[in-house]
Amino acid sequence: MDAAGAKFRDMSAHVKQVSYTAVIKDTSEQDGTVRMMKAAPGEIRGLVEFTSPDHKYYLFEKRTLKTYTPNIDTVQIIDLGKHGEELDQFLSIGFGTTGKELAKSYKVEVADDNTVAGTTLVKLTPTAPDVKKYLSRIDLWLSDQNYPVQEKLWEPSGDTVTVYYTDVRINPPIPADNFRLPVKPTTKTEYPAK
Repeated sequence: MDAAGAKFRDMSAHVKQVSYTAVIKDTSEQDGTVRMMKAAPGEIRGLVEFTSPDHKYYLFEKRTLKTYTPNIDTVQIIDLGKHGEELDQFLSIGFGTTGKELAKSYKVEVADDNTVAGTTLVKLTPTAPDVKKYLSRIDLWLSDQNYPVQEKLWEPSGDTVTVYYTDVRINPPIPADNFRLPVKPTTKTEYPAK
């Protein structure tokens, strides 16, 4: 994992995200693609495009989250401020983070209750009190190339988000202009956090 994290520049993959809301026992799914790159030391740029069931884009860059919804032609911009560094760390878990870096923020355990063949299950428990408010654990199923094929985020409420990665490409040449939202001159811009 240390060698793979040190060599990481960028990645692309197909993603399926399954969200479970415990209080109402409801599951929802989204399908799409993800691209991620190290834009600078300690700074991750990522673009997630969900195409099903609804078309939506999420762009993370320079401590900012931009969400673009094409069917209402609106982009929402949120300045993550002091939480931007935490988001960069979170986005790079499994892609571009070494085991030593993970050990600074998480209790790292290689689990023996793995149910996904051909992978190693690593359980990460956050150590920072601020992070524990939102996240109780992250499970990573790592391939033999040491990138995640599956991630599961556990929230204190019992809610979970599971992300499945397929067609993963590590360090393909991804031009910087592939990290742009397809907004139009008529696109409405909102700042919901202000």
